[in-house]
Amino acid sequence: MTRQLIVSADDFGASPQINSAVARGFREGILTSAGLMVGGKAALGAVELAKNEPGLAVGLHLALSDSRSILPHDTIPNVVDEAGRFANNPAAAGLRYFMSKHTQRQLRLEIEAQFEAFLGTGLELSHVDGHQHLHAHPCVLPIVVRQAIKNGAKGIRIPCEPLWANLAANPRRPIYKLLIGITHGYLASVGHRLVAQSGLATCEVVVGSMMSGSMGSDYVMRILQRLPHRRVELYFHPSTSKNAAKYGPNLEDLKTLADPDLRSFISQRYELTTYSGLSREGIGDLA
Repeated sequence: MTRQLIVSADDFGASPQINSAVARGFREGILTSAGLMVGGKAALGAVELAKNEPGLAVGLHLALSDSRSILPHDTIPNVVDEAGRFANNPAAAGLRYFMSKHTQRQLRLEIEAQFEAFLGTGLELSHVDGHQHLHAHPCVLPIVVRQAIKNGAKGIRIPCEPLWANLAANPRRPIYKLLIGITHGYLASVGHRLVAQSGLATCEVVVGSMMSGSMGSDYVMRILQRLPHRRVELYFHPSTSKNAAKYGPNLEDLKTLADPDLRSFISQRYELTTYSGLSREGIGDLA
């Protein structure tokens, strides 16, 4: 089987600068997909851009932390504050979703609303991923999978980033990477089993969390050299402007996406694809 690589951009629709970076990453670089934040400040601009770039696969970047909800506070008071914002910290948000069945029912309403908002754009739903990976939370993922199937998604991202390969590629942030590795191991053990039963496509490995904000070309080439897997996703946070946030949207990710040396490196090893083109061979083995 040909080794396949999805190259994604998160936070599409969050700002005009991110939208511009997604367009450039697709037109000039290796970007194949983007995750749309339907509640983002620049979501309408992102939708217009995507309709002018039919080759760009667009999925729902489900936002359940560090963002604003689609539904008003009065409808989901256990999920968002009075300003309509989710908890900024994903761990705090995840803990809240564990605690109460009533909260989970409200969360389901918000998830359904975000899917409906995506449907209203007229774009084809390529896949589902999530802001800070809250879509893969054990209390959230079953709801997301049902909605993904209902709305015709082809695939879903299950976070699973290999710790040792990452440390070998770049030894920075060892404690941070260890925490991510433990979290991803748990999420993948639940998520791959559920997705294998659903018929949705997914990747064996997803790279982008451990070096978020520092996804330079050298690092990307080193990590890819250490991955024997047949289906891999790289995700980035590109922007046309610099960002003070350590792990947030940044200009360097855009430079990486447009690097001709990286494109050449990848073309010798992978077929660039999207979730629609992802092979389902052996996906059941992930369960």
